[in-house]
Amino acid sequence: MPALVSLNDGGTLMIHATVLVAPRADDNCLMRVVDALLHRGVAIEAGVLDGPPAVEDALAACVERGTKRIAVLPFLFREDERVLRRIRQRVSGFHRNHTDLEIHVAPSVGFDARLVEIAHDYIDQTASGMDSDETAPLLTIAGCLHRPMAFTYADLRRVPGQIEDIGHIVPGRRGSAVSVADLLRGAAVHADARQAVFHSADEGFFARVSVATADEHGILVYRIGEHPLPERLGGPIRLFIPETDDKCANVKNVVRIELVP
Repeated sequence: MPALVSLNDGGTLMIHATVLVAPRADDNCLMRVVDALLHRGVAIEAGVLDGPPAVEDALAACVERGTKRIAVLPFLFREDERVLRRIRQRVSGFHRNHTDLEIHVAPSVGFDARLVEIAHDYIDQTASGMDSDETAPLLTIAGCLHRPMAFTYADLRRVPGQIEDIGHIVPGRRGSAVSVADLLRGAAVHADARQAVFHSADEGFFARVSVATADEHGILVYRIGEHPLPERLGGPIRLFIPETDDKCANVKNVVRIELVP
């Protein structure tokens, strides 16, 4: 398992590791966080106050890997001085037998402003689901087609080739999408269609790109998980055209696609 490595002021190699400590062994969230951090290459162990794996066992596992500096993070989402005191006592007891180590107990996770953003996302997603009418068209396609098309949320959900996580296509973004190519595949587009105009409901804004570019790179984000994409995140439909530097490659609140010569 990888560890974080740095040099101290004297040039000595220092290996860092982290122990995440929870009060109880039944904290499934603890193990999920540990597993996620392991996948990111973080040298981390889980320790539990009242059950295995014991805090001391987690610290010992770090030592066995040659770790010299250990950060202990109390996995608590509310301040509990009694629990924090017990964690410090257990760590101090271990430290007395390993005086060559540098061990620090960090503040508990506690309140973090990022939790507000997460809560806001869940509120938006739930509200969008309550407000949405799955029979109402979210997107229409018109212009150089044999027949205009309209898509409800349910229609978009049935489009083949669902992109479940756009993060690997548009780094730093979240959501699920369909490709413009898959959407147009059944649209019977006229041969003379050269430009795709993406119309936003926001003050008449629109973006014009070539049909070839839209077909090759364009994706339309319309949900997060099983909930409609919130308006706050550019919903109900947001266009991304990655691999281009054009400012038109990101359009919020798309309601209509018009294909023109």
